[in-house]
Amino acid sequence: IDGVDEDGQHAERHPSDDEPFSALAFKLMSDPYVGQLTFIRVYSGILRKGDAVYNPVKGKKERIGRIVLMHANDRHEVDELRTGDIAACVGLKDVTTGDTLTDPN
Repeated sequence: IDGVDEDGQHAERHPSDDEPFSALAFKLMSDPYVGQLTFIRVYSGILRKGDAVYNPVKGKKERIGRIVLMHANDRHEVDELRTGDIAACVGLKDVTTGDTLTDPN
């Protein structure tokens, strides 16, 4: 995955669990039981519940409350996501569709 870092320099991430975390928020949904769900696809790295993520579009850092796999209307809570996984995150307040989420470091 090609991109640009905060200094305007070319950056590249390979689809691997060994790379720093990066993901795309592709859908938002309101759930009456858990609140806002942010659906993400992980492009690199590992995300664990409780981890902090950085949103470079908004310039804000947020914490992941819970991670759930969705199957129709059924939810299955998991502790982590790896490269290629698609799931919903609970606890993100200032994320919109199309935002990139990265490792805060």
